[in-house]
Amino acid sequence: MGTSKVYGSPKWPGVNAAVSNAASSGHLSISKAKAAIGEFANAYMKYLSSGADTSIISGGGGIVGGRQSRSTGGGSGGATKLRVASSGARLAHFISTASKSGLDTALQEFDLSDLRDKPLEVFLDLVAERLAGEGGLLDDEALNRAMAETVNELAESVHSVAELDALLTNEDIDVEAVLHIYYANILAANFEQKEYSTVRDKISSASTSEFFVRARGIILAIVRDELSRERNLTKIDWNSEEGQRMADEINQEVLGILIP
Repeated sequence: MGTSKVYGSPKWPGVNAAVSNAASSGHLSISKAKAAIGEFANAYMKYLSSGADTSIISGGGGIVGGRQSRSTGGGSGGATKLRVASSGARLAHFISTASKSGLDTALQEFDLSDLRDKPLEVFLDLVAERLAGEGGLLDDEALNRAMAETVNELAESVHSVAELDALLTNEDIDVEAVLHIYYANILAANFEQKEYSTVRDKISSASTSEFFVRARGIILAIVRDELSRERNLTKIDWNSEEGQRMADEINQEVLGILIP
């Protein structure tokens, strides 16, 4: 696993030292990896809270359109926070709509009805792209990758779009759990994208790839095993300011559980 773009490590105090320490030990120590992930999660949480305050939804038109969060500046924390929250709300809205009214209705809401007869792999790729939305930020690639991973994991037990429709309408999909995984995937993708060069300076290319595969596994295990799912989200209107704020709150909880 690897990203096609790798950026230099941000100057976040304590992060590079912790990542270097985890990468320098040869065999990846779980405790050192957790410490590095925790330092990164803490710095990333602070980054999302930095910069100018950004309106949750501009124009009052909801998040289904996927274009309200567009930014062209490359990377303030406020703009990234908005994009991360709105994409999570779109994912939750898509799943909730499909669960209540069927996949066709969800596709129609997102102007994706023409995808119904596509092969499953193509269908999932295009749905993930639509749910991720547009950005213009340095973090876009990590977010797009995380959405694709989450959507593909949601559909891992099906072999056709029709089977996915049945899964979404007949199974009790836990939206909160899906958002937990989505935000864990975003952190893992950002961790690799931003800390790859730090790790690569210490170990071989193959070992660096393995380092981030294992790091992602640790992140997902912590989120799945330690983060409770107690909210009743059935009445949340995800295509609203309320939904976007809830998505942001869930992201903050995911980051928080990873900080020692």
